[in-house]
Order: sequence, then C-alpha cells, then structure tokens
Amino acid sequence: MRLIVCTSLALLCASSLVESQRVRYGPGACGPLDPTFVRVATGTGGQPYPVSPEEIARSAGPISASLFEQMILWASGDREHSYLIPVDSTVTRMMLSGTFDGTGGAVTVTAPDGSLVQRGGAGVEDTSLNCGRIIVVDTPAAGNWQVRVAPTSRFWLRVRAKSDLSLAGAEFVEPDGGLEPGRAVRIQGQPIAGRAATLRVSLASRIKNPTFHLISVDAQPIQAVDLHSTESGEFIGAIEPPREAFRVMVIGRDESGLTVQRIKAGLFHSEPIEIVPPEGQTVTAGATVPVTFTIRNHGLAAHLRLIAVDRRGTVVAVDPPALDLASGAEATATVRLLVAADAEPRSQATVHLTATSGAHDAVGGFNSAQKTYTVVSGPPY
Repeated sequence: MRLIVCTSLALLCASSLVESQRVRYGPGACGPLDPTFVRVATGTGGQPYPVSPEEIARSAGPISASLFEQMILWASGDREHSYLIPVDSTVTRMMLSGTFDGTGGAVTVTAPDGSLVQRGGAGVEDTSLNCGRIIVVDTPAAGNWQVRVAPTSRFWLRVRAKSDLSLAGAEFVEPDGGLEPGRAVRIQGQPIAGRAATLRVSLASRIKNPTFHLISVDAQPIQAVDLHSTESGEFIGAIEPPREAFRVMVIGRDESGLTVQRIKAGLFHSEPIEIVPPEGQTVTAGATVPVTFTIRNHGLAAHLRLIAVDRRGTVVAVDPPALDLASGAEATATVRLLVAADAEPRSQATVHLTATSGAHDAVGGFNSAQKTYTVVSGPPY
C-alpha cells in the first residue's frame, strides 16, 4: 500500500498500489501515521487525514473546504474534550473536521439552538470516515456551536470558516539593524526560552475590541497578552513566551456584537538554542561563500544535529554536521554556499541552517536562521 502525501492540505492519504508498505487504512485500522507528517501538520495548522482508497473520492469535496482561510479552532490531544465554537455574523460557510489515529473515535457537533448536527440536515454536508468525520455547513447559524471529540488514541480537530474577518499575521519581531530607525523585522527562527520577546499581530479587517491570547496545542488558554495598537493598525507588545508550544488567538466582536474568534495557524515554541547569521550583504555570481553561523545554548547541555539548505531546498554540507554544546556555551558552524555562475544581479542567494536537539519530539526541539545575500556584479561586501 503506497502512502500519498498531499502536503498542501497536510493530508495523509493511502492507496492500495504497493503492498510492501504494510500500512492499512480501513475498518479496524487508522494508521500508523508517519510522525514526520504529524509534526508538519501540528506546526503549520494542517491536519492528518488517514483515508482509505475507497474514501478518497467521496471525501475530496469536503476536504477542499480546508482551503477556507479563517481558522476558528485548531486542537490536538489524546483525551476527550469539548470546545465552544463562536460563529459570528460574517461566516458564510464553515468546516469542522475531526480525525483520529485510533479506531472508535467520535465527533459530536451541537448547533446554537441545541440540536445535533446530523447527515441530511439543511445546508449540511456530513462525511463519516473510518478514522474521522468532516462536516461542512452552509450559512451556519450565528452563535455558540459545541464540538465534543472523544478519541481512543489521538485526535486532530480543526474549524475553518469563510469570512471577511481575519487574523492576518502573528510574528515575533526585533529592531531592524539596517538604516530605518524604529522599523521592526521578524526574528530569525523561534523566540528564545526565558527571554522577553516582542509579539506583533496584524488584523486584516475590522474586529472590534480585540484581545489577544496564547493557547496550547489542545486549544486550552495559557495566558492573555497585552498588545497596544500602532499607527499602522498593528498590535505589538513585549511578552515572555511560555515554555510550552503555543498559538496566537484574537477574540473580539463583529458589527452586530457577536463574538469573533480567530487563530493563527503557525505554532510557536520557545527554544534554548539561538542561531545568529553572519554579517555581509552581497556576493558575486559564481563565488563559493563560507557562511559562518554562531550557535548559542541558553539551556541545558544539548547534542545538536545541523542541516542546511539553499534557496532551492538543496541540502548543503555543514561543518561540523553535529555539535555537543554545554549550557551557556557557543560555537560556530560553516556552510559553503555556492552562488550560481549565471545568477542575475540583484537576485538573491540564501542559506537556511537548522539545529535540531529533539528529532523525535512531537513539537519543537529545533531552531533555525537564514542568511540572504544580494548578488552583485562587483566585489562582495
């Protein structure tokens, strides 16, 4: 049985073309799911879908609703949970999807009027899978919906919506080291554990009285954060990132006073390892450039694996390929970046370095940094 990875939707599909894989999806089996794909889905706000060959065709329509841009909820856990889903007046279509890596899981959805959502209901497309359930609701009633997910192993639950109200961006920033005073740019990699960091959130549309919150992987509250509005309409403030992985959520009101909830898909995880790229702005076409990163350990002693890729995603050798770094220590690692001989002036040459300390962790255990150069026709500087 061959596994087909549908990366754009973070799906894990199955086809019966190659028996040697011995991975079965169907009655009595919901996996196993490849942990790499689970980590990618968790980190990006995707969702693993263990789908048997006969289910692929009939689930294609509902799964396409995964492209709805606004995320109201993302949660994963290994025990029963109930979630309140506030649906505001701008939501014109909604998708609720629950999937499992063990058989016997159940997803129950209750509408604001207290009625259970069932197949055959008006405006409801309800698809039951061997390892999950997908519900798409046209013009869902405004108000509080309730979803109860009861797994026998692990579950993934997403609620996405078609709406004009959006949490457009959430990122950690630092002052620009260039020539623009007061300008903040995105930090390299993840925030450093135990160190204050500046969070910037962008709302692409009008959400009244917004408040900002950090939530866990299973969508439980961690803390509220105090962000102030800037002249550009963004919200910014200094926080101390929590030790556990987290997402950013905004709660506010729509024009009719109903609760609006939006979550940014990307997952943050504060890390003890910091990677600092070197100075230098330009390179020349055809040059081989030694790019030396500084790696600092702000936590316990760690063994790090180092992986580098260029702009095309091609793996580039790192010297050394691994480091044993004591607590409080720092070291360097060098990547030799080959700039294409036919690279056009003003094009970019990039190398991205990742240090991994927990290759088997479900979440986190890595940090990264990127160095981008501009190609010039003269000597580099």
